Amino acid sequence: MRQYTRRNVLKLLGVGAVTVAGLGLVGCGGSGEGAGGAASSASEPVPASQAFAQAGVWMQYDGDEQIGKDVEIERILAFDGNGNVTAYQCDGVTFADLNGLSDEEIIEFAKQQDKAVFEAEKQAAIDSTAEAIEAWQQCYDTLKAEADAGTYDSMNSYGAYGIEAVPEEERAAAIEEFQTALDNTKNSLDVANEGQAFNEAAEYQEPQPQPYTLALETDGSGNVASGEEIRFAAPRFSFYQIEAGDTTDLESPKTRFRVLVDYGWHNDAEIPESAFATSDEAIGLYSPNYSTTQTVLDTTFGGYSGLATVVNEGHAGFTWDAPDAEGIEVD
Repeated sequence: MRQYTRRNVLKLLGVGAVTVAGLGLVGCGGSGEGAGGAASSASEPVPASQAFAQAGVWMQYDGDEQIGKDVEIERILAFDGNGNVTAYQCDGVTFADLNGLSDEEIIEFAKQQDKAVFEAEKQAAIDSTAEAIEAWQQCYDTLKAEADAGTYDSMNSYGAYGIEAVPEEERAAAIEEFQTALDNTKNSLDVANEGQAFNEAAEYQEPQPQPYTLALETDGSGNVASGEEIRFAAPRFSFYQIEAGDTTDLESPKTRFRVLVDYGWHNDAEIPESAFATSDEAIGLYSPNYSTTQTVLDTTFGGYSGLATVVNEGHAGFTWDAPDAEGIEVD
């Protein structure tokens, strides 16, 4: 998938160099506020409830990695300052791609990324389903022709090929089993075609703001924080998609439909009601000892391990809330 650099983004948005120069970008020695809003400058660690209560943009990444120019960003989270967050999915975006961008530019970039992820997942679902449809159709056509001719050449449940090779007293059961395989193949083919129609008709929808909550854990005394996490509903794309089963040898048509009859394509996926759903997410705000500040090219990022925003140099970092903080859940 195409990766967008700062130059790509600005060109995409129709923003010229002169305009950008007047945006007061942070992380480049400017005086503007970063993606953390007023929290971009802090002489003391900022509690989570204050950090996320402000309009700003945060980047979710693998918390086991140290922030760096080549570290990939999984999602971009846009907080509106009114208790809501909009989550945008990313693919192949790195911290270097956000160098020098303002909040507004990052959000526009995130929208492009989210749509690109949707289109890529949609195409992947269409491709895998098309492969299964092709194989099932071939399998069904072959089995149907054998049934119509009364030869049942593909019959091998009894260790034999063709109805003549099956003991006479077992032929009725063998034919019934063959017919069941034929019916199942037809059913799978019909469902796959319906699922493919669903995939092809799916159209992108931009993610909407979702309310978030902060949940605090305390130690045995109940008076000291021992952990905190942010919870929200994140969008999830959902397509009809089939995974192949045992397909170790699909070179010959004979083997191809034999694999389908004996092992099949995994067809337990239901056709979704919508291509869009949400899943409950919880991001741990790891111990303040892991609060990190890292400069990448011209931009400084700070936050929690796995969740970062743009800050000014010298930022004091972020921390957990106190158990008596307002507006958070406490265990």
